[in-house]
Amino acid sequence: MTRKSFYLLAFIMFLSMTGYGIVLPALPYLADHLGLSSFQMGSLITGWALTQFLVVPFWGSLIDRIGRKPVLLIGLIGFGIAFLLMIFAESYLQLLVIRIIGAIISSGTQPAALALVIDTHEKEKRSRAIASMGAANALGFLCGPTVGAMFSPLGLHAPFIAAGLLSLLTIPFAHFLLQEPEQKNQKLKEISFKDSIKHMVKPGYRHLLLITFGLAVSTSSLFGVLGYFMIERFSSSASETGFAFSAQSLSSVVIQLFFMGVILAKLHEISITKMGLIVEMLGFACIAFAVSTWMVFAGCLLVGAGQAIARPTIISLLSKQEAVGQGTVMGFQQSMDSFGRSVGPLFAGWIFLFHPSAPFIFSTCICLVLFIFIVFSLKKESQSLMREKETGNEYLAK
Repeated sequence: MTRKSFYLLAFIMFLSMTGYGIVLPALPYLADHLGLSSFQMGSLITGWALTQFLVVPFWGSLIDRIGRKPVLLIGLIGFGIAFLLMIFAESYLQLLVIRIIGAIISSGTQPAALALVIDTHEKEKRSRAIASMGAANALGFLCGPTVGAMFSPLGLHAPFIAAGLLSLLTIPFAHFLLQEPEQKNQKLKEISFKDSIKHMVKPGYRHLLLITFGLAVSTSSLFGVLGYFMIERFSSSASETGFAFSAQSLSSVVIQLFFMGVILAKLHEISITKMGLIVEMLGFACIAFAVSTWMVFAGCLLVGAGQAIARPTIISLLSKQEAVGQGTVMGFQQSMDSFGRSVGPLFAGWIFLFHPSAPFIFSTCICLVLFIFIVFSLKKESQSLMREKETGNEYLAK
């Protein structure tokens, strides 16, 4: 992949995530306009994530069969249509159906984009490339609420129209300027969906997918209850809560854009993942025991940094297994991520009823368990990566 094509793909993902970020702050107001309960509002978000959990593996398999670019285009069309259809919803059922349909059609976008990046980068460069793509996503999500705020004065449905048009705007760029990469191993495209599931439950894939799930649960818990926590503990305003979320996203962008290259040059990926989990653990603990809003902001910065360090390396490690096609692998990765994002807010909301700090203590424990799990279950992979890095350093020295 040329540098120009890579930047274009990052820009496409930035635009699509900006559209997604526009909708999230506006969705509660649309739900309130329709007279929906808080449970119904929550189900709109959970329904999207659960639908992705179910359908993304099928999209992943399709990516390997028909190509990365077609599925990416279908996903962008799905995003745009789903956002635009939301302006016509007049009941909870209609809104829920639109959200589910949108999730079904658009769920192949992220796996297709990641497969494009993985296919066109050598193993030793994948983590940095994936981190850059993650930075584009995080930056788009960070800008989304700001863009949505600009359109909100124009009417309740204006953010949804803007999001839909923004997603559809990316389609010509993707169609005319992105090239479908050549598939290196045709046999991987011929593996059935049933056989690919068998591969996913083997140790190499299973361990990394479990870590993906755990990371998603811990982070989505933050998004689910941080606002309630800040109101309960510090009587914070909406702007303060928004600043906390922005701190988390901004930290993720900065780490992935400017620091991951240095980190990857000095450590192998499993050590980097463990470092990310420690940073994230400290962030959740900082929020759980915060005595001021500044401690919450500091905790969000650490959580964003930890996710930025750990998540790209896990995706890169998954891509290096190579027993099945990269589209299939990224489909299962996104599926476990979506499952974690559907479980996390629900569980966090439940234990929040017992104590405001409980969700963040729980997330701290998840990171600790994942750290211990990596130490004891990924020893062989760690030794292999260490040898690989030493070989690469010897080659560069020569």
